[in-house]
Formats: sequence, C-alpha cells, structure tokens
Amino acid sequence: MLGFHSLLALSLALASGSQTNLQDRILEARDRVSPALVNVQPITDVYSSGERRSSTGVGSGFIFDDEGHVITNYHVAGKAKRLIITLSNRERVSGVLVGEDPLTDIAVLRLHLREGQHAPAPVTLGDSDALVVGQYVMALGSPLALQRSLSLGVVSSKDRYLSDEFKLPTGEKTGSFNTWIQTDAAINPGNSGGPLVNLAGEVVGVNARGAFGASSIGFAIPINIVKEVARSLIEKGQVSRSWLGLTFQPLEELAQYFEAERAPGAVIRSVDPDSPAERAGVRAGDVLLSYGGERVSAQFTEELPGIYKRIADTPVGEKVQLLIARGGEELTLGATTEEESESSSGEMDCEGWGFTARGITRELALEFSLPDQRGVFVAGVKPNGAAFQARLFPGDRIVAVGDEEVSDLEGLRSLYRAGDEARAEKVLLTVMRRHSRRWILIEVDYEN
Repeated sequence: MLGFHSLLALSLALASGSQTNLQDRILEARDRVSPALVNVQPITDVYSSGERRSSTGVGSGFIFDDEGHVITNYHVAGKAKRLIITLSNRERVSGVLVGEDPLTDIAVLRLHLREGQHAPAPVTLGDSDALVVGQYVMALGSPLALQRSLSLGVVSSKDRYLSDEFKLPTGEKTGSFNTWIQTDAAINPGNSGGPLVNLAGEVVGVNARGAFGASSIGFAIPINIVKEVARSLIEKGQVSRSWLGLTFQPLEELAQYFEAERAPGAVIRSVDPDSPAERAGVRAGDVLLSYGGERVSAQFTEELPGIYKRIADTPVGEKVQLLIARGGEELTLGATTEEESESSSGEMDCEGWGFTARGITRELALEFSLPDQRGVFVAGVKPNGAAFQARLFPGDRIVAVGDEEVSDLEGLRSLYRAGDEARAEKVLLTVMRRHSRRWILIEVDYEN
C-alpha cells in the first residue's frame, strides 16, 4: 500500500525510466531482511473489571544477532506470559523474554530453538541519523495478522516529537528520550515491532504505531536508540537511567514572555515532589541554562528528548551542577541523580477477594496525586463480587491486610496467598480513599 506522496514519487521514477533500477532495489532490500522477519504472538494476562483473563495478540519482530535475539515492541511482548514466534519459513518456536524497556517501547526476546535447529541470519542494522526526508523506506511485518507483508513509502520526518505524556496501549509513558521517524509507509496494528528498512536492506527503525484516523502517518523508533537499549537489555536485563524529577517545555511557547526570538536554555515546566531537583532548590518556571557544565537549549519541542536523554545517561548517584536562570539572576545548584523507577507497575488478581491490584509507581502516584508509593492501588473491582459488596472502589489504596502492613504488590501477593491457603472467610483491609483512612471487611465466598 502506497501513500499519496510515495505513489507520486514512484510515478515520477517510472516516468523517468528508472523503473527497473527502483524495482530491483526494492526486491533486493526485501530479500536481505525477509529471512529474519518473524511474527510474534503474545499470550498475556489482561486485567479488566476486577478480573484476570488470558488474551492473545499479534505483532512483528526481527532477528537482531547471531545468538537468536529478536527485537520487538514492549507493548507487543513485554507483559506476555507465553510467546509463540513464527519464523520466515513458517516454523513455530517459543520465545523467552530477555528484557523490556517501556520508556522506549522496546523488548528483546530469544528464540527457543530445538537441538540442531539454527536461527535465520540476522538483519543488517543501519544508521537512523543518516536518514533524510523523502528517502524511500519499507515497513515489514504482520499488519492485521497478515504475515510477511511489505509496504513502501518515504521518510516524512526524521525527528518528529510526540508529547512526553504519550502513553503505550499498555498504559506506560514512553518516548521521552527520542524523537520518532515519521513515514507514509503503511503501519497498521500487527506491524508493531517489525523493521523499517531502507533500500540498502538495512533496518533503520522499529515500527511502533500509526496515527489514529490517518491513512499515511506512521511512526518508528530510530534504530540508533534501539541498538543502545537492546545491548543493555541483553547484557544486564534492564536499562539503568538517572532521574532528577524535571519536565521541560520549549522556549518557542514562551518567546513573547522572554521578548526574544531565541533565548538560551530550557524552561522547567514542573518539578516532582521530593525529587532530587526539588531538594536542590529547583522551581517550576526556572530556565535550565547548563547541565553538568554543558549548555542546554530547547527552543523547539524536538529538542526536548535530547535533554531528557542527557540526564538519563548520567551515572546514577552522580552530583551534577545545574545553572539556573531565575528572575534575571543566574544560580548554580547541585543535584544528585537517582535511578529512574520502572514504568511497568505490575498487576495481580485477588480472585477470591474480587478485585485486581496494581503496584504504585512514581508515575502512578503523580497521576492520582498520591502522597507516596506505599501500598497497592485497586485497579478494578469485580461486579457483584466480594469486594464490590464490601464497597471497595477502584482508586482505593490498600495499606494493610489485617494487622500486616502492605508496602508493595509483592507484600499483598504474599498476604493474599496466606489467606487463600488458610481459607479465611473474612479479610479486613485498611485503605486510603482520598485523604481518609477506611476499613473494608470482605466476606470471602469460596463457592464462586
């Protein structure tokens, strides 16, 4: 499927007599990548209306190295309890999750091959920084579960910025540390995780999403970001990043206030409570002029990911100098970075009690204005179940079960298992609802 601009460009190419050359390049690029293309079928637990159920989906991926590692999107495979991978020769094998990174929407899998079975040759990785607008690219994958599909288009933008509040279908925030490759090559549900390929047969991006309601707007994660994340996931199982608790906005939005067409620095939009930045004395409305002695500039939105990534790449626990402009003066403040917490909160099904619970991340605490991350968040309540009858509500925060304090999801899981094994008929929950403490007595019905 071709977008309008790609169709026009292709027509011009044909008219100029370059049909054979372009066609040959498309086919050669396809043949270089196709053997490493895989279909990913994740089987996941979905938590809805206070219950857990199994669900299956479809996505794409590609073999990344000689060890049989597969790159795909986090929102495809990151929460899967089982992975079925179909190779290009239509053989099915199981997959193992090696590591996941919601903040870039990347997951790394490993093929579980039978004895004597060999993985197809991996793709060749390109350089996403070398892309130019108008360059031909191909999106390969399984759109709408149609395996081994290919669409042709061009790079519409190589540094498209999506809001730092952008969230995945699985609910986590993503995309803070990179801009996106925009293309009019068709990207539909099921393409996620598949390769974006140039006409040299090199993978230059990972297809991630299309624009809702648009037919020729899709986005891919630049392969240079993917290389960095995948290497860390394979070697360490995670990506370690520093955090200061700052969000920024571009100066272009405040140009009139600063009475300048271009002013230095980046405007600090917000400072998280009890964050390293707040403890250092940074305030919302300050302008960050330099970070660790290096000048900072964010005139336009597409410059913001570079600042977030610079902070993230700082060694955890390092003290950095922040040069701040405030009220016509310049201040030097010192802040010690902390490790960025996991964006993926995790969930569990308290089936006998009639509700599902979610771990409280820093992001969730901010979203719901919680004072801290202590306890667990009630994500859903089963209609007419035991918790429903006891008037437990989604959004309540459980801080104790009986006399035992609940600090996190693992703590609740342990207490739930103990109660289930003892066949306890009544469970007393201590919950925080808004700013008040309440006691909820659940009468467990083991018959249903």
